[in-house]
Amino acid sequence: MAKKSNKRQRSRAVELKRQLEQEKLAGERERAKNRWNPAGRALLYIDLVFLAVLSLLEANRLIDRQISGLCTIIGVIVLLAALWLLFGDGGKKRPGKGSRL
Repeated sequence: MAKKSNKRQRSRAVELKRQLEQEKLAGERERAKNRWNPAGRALLYIDLVFLAVLSLLEANRLIDRQISGLCTIIGVIVLLAALWLLFGDGGKKRPGKGSRL
């Protein structure tokens, strides 16, 4: 009779181990789903550095105001593109989601 209870305990331990592994895999899938697009993330960092350098150059009057304005407009356009890559559709069709109005 003792052998039966040992088998049941081992089976339960295996079942608990399997359940923990499934939870771990589910957590990894969820993290992978929520990751930022690497291209969008790199574009965002580059754009923020570009705008910071531009701000320093303008504050020290090393570049003309018109050039600074043009570069700021370019920086804002790149920023919007990076945000679209990160939070927009990004060219991927998401199954199960209806049209987003």
